[in-house]
Formats: sequence, C-alpha cells, structure tokens
Amino acid sequence: MRIAHLGDLHLGKVVNNYSMIEDQRYMLEQVMDRILKKEADMVVIAGDVYDRPQPSAEAVTLLNDFVTELSRAGIDVFIIAGNHDSGERLEFASDLLSDMRVHIAGTWKGKLACTDLSDRYGILHVWQLPYLRPSMVNRYIEDESKKVSTYNDAVKYAVSTAQINPIERNILIAHQFVTGTPVDPDGSEEINVGGMDNVDASAFAPFDYTALGHIHEAQSAGSDIIRYCGTPLKYSFSEAKKDRSFTMVNLEEKGIYRISLITIRPLHEMETIEGTFKEITQTDFVKEHSDNYVKIVLKDEEDIPDAVSILRSMYPRLMQMDYDNARTRTDDTVLPEAQVQKDPSELFEEFYESRNNVPMSEEQREYIRNLMEEIQKEGQE
Repeated sequence: MRIAHLGDLHLGKVVNNYSMIEDQRYMLEQVMDRILKKEADMVVIAGDVYDRPQPSAEAVTLLNDFVTELSRAGIDVFIIAGNHDSGERLEFASDLLSDMRVHIAGTWKGKLACTDLSDRYGILHVWQLPYLRPSMVNRYIEDESKKVSTYNDAVKYAVSTAQINPIERNILIAHQFVTGTPVDPDGSEEINVGGMDNVDASAFAPFDYTALGHIHEAQSAGSDIIRYCGTPLKYSFSEAKKDRSFTMVNLEEKGIYRISLITIRPLHEMETIEGTFKEITQTDFVKEHSDNYVKIVLKDEEDIPDAVSILRSMYPRLMQMDYDNARTRTDDTVLPEAQVQKDPSELFEEFYESRNNVPMSEEQREYIRNLMEEIQKEGQE
C-alpha cells in the first residue's frame, strides 16, 4: 500500500497580511503531480486542513478541487480535523463522500473510526482520530471514576476503543503533540514541548504506522513508524532555510515498510535579507530576491526615512523590516518600523531568544503558535 502522508496544509492562511492561497494552489499542484507519478493508493491529510474554523471560500474551493481530483483518480482519501479546524464543518456530507472514497473524521464520536482497505498483502485497517481533548472524551464516559484529565489518557482511551487485530496491518491518523521516550534519569535529554497536551508515543504501539499532524517539521516521534509529515509550505521565517516535503510510506507485508520524503518547491521562497539600505537596493541584488517573501534587516546606523515604503516598491512581498545596529543591540525600545506586520508568536520568539540567548526549537515554536491561536479562539467565543 503506497501512502502519501500530508498534514498541516493550513489552507486559507494569511501570513503577515499576505494571503497564501496562490502559493497553496501551486503547492497542491506539485503534490498532485508527485502522488500520481508515485502511483499512491491512498492520501492522508492529518489535520489542520484549514487555518481557521471558518475557512474562506477560496480555501474550501482549493480543498474541494484537490480532493475531487484524487477521488477521480481512484485514490482513497483520509482526512481528520486538527486543532485549527471545525470538525463539524469539515465532516459535512462525510457519509455521502465515503461512497466516493473520501473518508473524513471531524469529531470524536466515542470510538475510533475505521475503514478497511486491501492489497496483495491483505487487509489494511485505517483508523482515524481527529484532534482530541480530554473534555471530548469525557462526554462519552458515564462513569465519573473513569473520566480522563490529560491528553495522554484521552488518546490512550480512544485507542482502547478499537478492536485491533494485531496479526493484520493497522495504521492510525492523528493530530496531537507527541513526545518520544521518557526523560533520561541523568537529565541528558529533555522534552522541549512541555505541557498537559503531550501524548507519549507509547500510546500508538498497536499500529504499524502512525501518520501524525501538528508539528510543522517532518520528523519521527519516538519511532520511525510514528511520524510527523510536516507542513508542505513555509509559513514563518523560522522555517525559511528548511526544505518542505510530504511523506511517502510503502507498507508491504506486516512489519515491512519504506519511508521517503518528497520535496516540494514553493511558488515564492521565504528568506531573511541583511545589509545596508544601499546594498539591498542595488539593481542586481533586488532582481535576485524581489520575487521572494522577505524579512529585511537593515544594518544602517541611522534610520532610513520611509524605508518600508521604499523597500516595498522594490520587494513587493516584504513582510517584515528590522534594524540591526548599535542602538538596537543595546536598546530594548522597538521602533514602529521594526514591528511591520509581526504576529504575537514571532514577538514571543524574539522575547524568548533575548532572555535565553538561544533560539526556540521548532517544537517550542509550534507549541507557542498553537497556544496563541487557542487564546485568540477563546477570546472570540
């Protein structure tokens, strides 16, 4: 079974007031091309399909076009809701769509959803677990003494509702923060993402492969067969120097698998440019970088009047501008120009680095991004 593992598409996302719809369309066209060339049997989208619970019309159309093309190609599609999604909206017409080989699990309904596929190696059980909080699980537990209080217990309870045949192949699609092995007694290892929403990788032991979403960097989580696919598009300057991809998994007979990453090139690169105003406004330099989303760091000791407007005329996708000079390195005061279109998570990242003298890890960045978004959602409710 050839599986294309995607996640964290964040369709409809706006980064520093720039809509990413065209970038996402270009990305999905590449993904579709690779999926067809690799002859994938199924496609997994492991949550955060959209960037917000009420997605834009353009984002919904983008997903519709992508899923429709996959379905017409005879490819099974499995989608779960992430913490950014509205599960109820995502699974609209899910019963009808399942007849079209599109399987959507938007909300937890008291037991793990399962769809059976088959290939020359036998049955493959595909289990879907949308983003889960303890409160979602407790709605279905009548016995007060058995209610769960942590995300780890919630996921373990959800897995326990599945009648898993250990002889046959089983995969799980989930969207959670997953930690690997426990912290070493000597303290040589630490868990970078600390909090009550951590789920231990041991919860996924019954599965031959766990397709995770939630972390934007492609990586394993305690085991080669428990993996985050990462986002296929860059959404912050902390991700600018990292390639983006999706994961291809070849599941053969039970216990035999091959995993590879398929690189995706963006419509517009994202980069940080540093230099003096004179250096970065040279014609040849501008021509080389003007098609990218850019963060510009000016090295001039004196502020350049109306720098943002001038630079934006040369770099139409200018997202941020800062100064790096003797004043900014010794003065905590931030000029208005230095705050061009920054979101709270990026401001927190700068604060963290200024206080700890080390940059945040990718997991910490993702944790803060999601925490900020959860706070914003609660404020809107």
